[in-house]
Amino acid sequence: MEDSSPLALIISTVELEADAQRIANDLVAQSLAACVQIDGPIQSVYRWNGQVEQATEFRLMIKTTLAVWPKLKERLLKMHPYDEPEIIMLPVAGASQGYQSWVIEQTT
Repeated sequence: MEDSSPLALIISTVELEADAQRIANDLVAQSLAACVQIDGPIQSVYRWNGQVEQATEFRLMIKTTLAVWPKLKERLLKMHPYDEPEIIMLPVAGASQGYQSWVIEQTT
């Protein structure tokens, strides 16, 4: 198994592409993320208020560091249009040294 790194991948979804762009631009401009990739549209199926729902969404893949994660989460919660947004943090293992250094440089 590869060594863990100080990097984190944050996953979130929004309904509108414009919201995804707004959030991505803000997080990178604030040096809370080195990069945000936007996928979509994607289809989400989930249970909400006792009903099975379907929605078209855009997924944000946010690259940051574990050190910045608490500030990023706080900012994302303030900016996010959903009442209960999906915000998942995954620690990154095995990142290349060059990429790891770049993410750290962009978020400090």
